[in-house]
Amino acid sequence: MEIQGKILLTYGALVVLTLAVFVVVAASSRGAPEPYADVQPRGYRVRRVWFWSLLAVLVLAFGVWGRLTPYSKAEAAPDAISFPIVARQYAFENMPEVVPYGVPVVFKLTSIDVNHGFAIYDTQDRIVGQVQAMPGYANDLHVTFTEKGKYIVRCLEFCGINHAFMQGSFEVK
Repeated sequence: MEIQGKILLTYGALVVLTLAVFVVVAASSRGAPEPYADVQPRGYRVRRVWFWSLLAVLVLAFGVWGRLTPYSKAEAAPDAISFPIVARQYAFENMPEVVPYGVPVVFKLTSIDVNHGFAIYDTQDRIVGQVQAMPGYANDLHVTFTEKGKYIVRCLEFCGINHAFMQGSFEVK
């Protein structure tokens, strides 16, 4: 199933679940109104159960999600090859012509004028990684290329009138 089908299926399930909740609430509210003093303790009890249930679900979700992301496993390779790159309107200086295949590399980015983006796109125009290049700061982008070919680097931060033409490239061999 394609992603659009999964999204539509998920949306449909959420709509059905929401309608079911409305039907249950409407069905349970039939009959004569009860005195407020009788309803209030039950309302507080329901609110307490919802609060603790939601808190438990969030803690569980963040705990599981944190283990599933690749960021918890990321670590800098001490033997990575470093490429210092300076961004300026509308070029990337010191861009390497060739980057080694299967070897950890670090792009060390800074800017000499305004904020720029440094996004690497693979041979099928999929983004491999991105980092900001900011004046006065050095940001690192750690990458190990697992496919050979020509990679395109594009600025992802609007940096001026010719921002759309700010790009570079290198070959992974």
